[in-house]
Amino acid sequence: MAAFETQHDPGPHDGRLLGEVLQAGVVMLDAEQRCRFASPRACAHFGEADEAALVEGWDAIRAFLDLDDIAALRAGDAPLQRRCDVATSSGTRKLRLEVHAVGNGGPARYLMLLRERTLLDGTDRMQLMASECETNRHVIGSLVHDAKGPLNNLHLTLALLASALARMDGSDAPAETLARCRGYVDVMQTEEARLAGCLSDIHALAHRGDGTLEPVDVGALLRKVAQVLRHEVRLHEAKLQVDVATSACTLGDPHHLRLALLAFCAWLVEAARPMSVITLRVDADGDAVRVSIVGTLVEIPSGLAASLFRISGDASPFQGILAARTIVEALGGDVSIIDDGTIGGFVLQLARTNVPG
Repeated sequence: MAAFETQHDPGPHDGRLLGEVLQAGVVMLDAEQRCRFASPRACAHFGEADEAALVEGWDAIRAFLDLDDIAALRAGDAPLQRRCDVATSSGTRKLRLEVHAVGNGGPARYLMLLRERTLLDGTDRMQLMASECETNRHVIGSLVHDAKGPLNNLHLTLALLASALARMDGSDAPAETLARCRGYVDVMQTEEARLAGCLSDIHALAHRGDGTLEPVDVGALLRKVAQVLRHEVRLHEAKLQVDVATSACTLGDPHHLRLALLAFCAWLVEAARPMSVITLRVDADGDAVRVSIVGTLVEIPSGLAASLFRISGDASPFQGILAARTIVEALGGDVSIIDDGTIGGFVLQLARTNVPG
């Protein structure tokens, strides 16, 4: 009697799930390194039309992969990782592969993950964005440091000029000329103070907060967001208005909450058509703070509603929105989409807190 064979192999189902979650090509091999499953992305990486074509041509493909040493790989071992160049009908594919030994009780014994080294997909873009944000902290800090030298010189020079003009009082210099010079100095000192304030705001972006939760005035944050986006709104020929009837505070990380509000508002501005009216509104209702970020003539794409609450999958057009939703939920809040055909946008529910004093 033939030995009992498992009739159900969970491997391919695991492979499909991993292909969706990791956004990588997935191939599952048996103990003899024969292909038992290949995801559509893996087929594309190897230049094959579908899984059947990949299985049929697997012996030729395997020759490029140099997999002889995976026989020693055991479940729980560090995965085998390497780069390889595979010749396909459409040209050479430059791949990176990662092989794990699996013990799922079925014929599939090895799980291979594939990425094309020369292409950037959604996962890569997310990593690049994170890397860019991390790098920009140092770049911004350096730029602010460089700018503060000339700013200090300007501040000192203006002080000397103001002092010199003060000493000219009662001299033979025409009063009209002195008055004009004092006016110029006043304007320059005002602009110097504004420039110093801008540099301080830029410098604050280059430093992470300590993550301490504190009362945050949501209305004040929305006003700052509107100030940041005013040029973009003008370029889109739209109008931005802030409606903060009462002061409402929530408990959170000010930096993270500002990023979330900015992401929601910036997306809405990008989606706005000419003559759109975007309204940022804050209402306090009992223990909740309700933030409405909505606009007229704004169409919410169907993909946004499908992606907003996903844990996995490629949501590259909405990465900023997903990060913002994560921030709001981490504060115990909630996000919903408004799309009734006339206006589109977002509603945020945040916990309300009282400000001491």
